[in-house]
Amino acid sequence: MNKILLGLFTFAAFSWASPKHDTLKASDGSKAGLWVPKSKHKLPLVIWLHGGIGANNPAKGLAAAANMAVTWADSGAFALLAPSAWPASPWWSDDAAKRVAEFVEQAGRKPGIDASRILLSGASDGGSGALWLASALRGKWTKRLKGMAIWSADPDVMVQQGISWNPASLKGLPLRWTAGGHDRLYSLDRVHFWWEQCQAAGLVLDPHENPTADHDLQFHGPDLALFPAWVRKTAR
Repeated sequence: MNKILLGLFTFAAFSWASPKHDTLKASDGSKAGLWVPKSKHKLPLVIWLHGGIGANNPAKGLAAAANMAVTWADSGAFALLAPSAWPASPWWSDDAAKRVAEFVEQAGRKPGIDASRILLSGASDGGSGALWLASALRGKWTKRLKGMAIWSADPDVMVQQGISWNPASLKGLPLRWTAGGHDRLYSLDRVHFWWEQCQAAGLVLDPHENPTADHDLQFHGPDLALFPAWVRKTAR
């Protein structure tokens, strides 16, 4: 009997601690993954923007949410929303801004989420997209937008496509930016240029440089582990 009770208690405790995964759908038909850890308090909402937007997959955010939930599953520091982008609708587009805003409003109606505390994050294309979308949506979200965190990103990927981004539009906001010294796509020289631009524009820059890291997130494991603590501090 004691073993049975212990088993039931263990199952109940695990169920309470297990995050809830959900799928959201936007009016344009694209999908987003939503991951909400169980908590006694409402959690801030981290929007995760995936990289590799060259794939024609308006549901790529579902896999991104599942992958990043594994990375941060034990933290219980935030809920995670992962929308999708694709070649015809990149992160740095008006329709993507509309889509992300729509998903945030949907997520804000879910139990356990405090959508008055929003952070934009992402890697590679998604990191650059986080910067553009923060600028595009800051006026709509005002004080709800608490900061940005990006990995292996370079805004030049947008600039080369004729998309302008002005760091001054994010003056006063925290920006945690991690770059790799062996990034095969983005040189540290250009990342350092943008760091200087961000600091001059008045962003609260928190730069991190891993001299041995390549482009992929697998090289930033220890740094990713620091992100939940940064969210707790930034989204208070």
